[in-house]
Amino acid sequence: MNAFDRQQFLAALMALVVALFVSARLPHSERWRRLLKHASIAVFLIALVAVLVEIGLWLAAPAR
Repeated sequence: MNAFDRQQFLAALMALVVALFVSARLPHSERWRRLLKHASIAVFLIALVAVLVEIGLWLAAPAR
């Protein structure tokens, strides 16, 4: 997976987080509000871990 693919993957994860947060506040989602909020937090944490791993790998790479 090249850098562009990873950036697109992380952007898609963040778009999913935004969509989940927005949909949790819609009037018709009263029943699913808590589940949507928890799902958005979980996806955000997955994206955060992915970014931190990416930064760690970048820092650990030998200088070129």
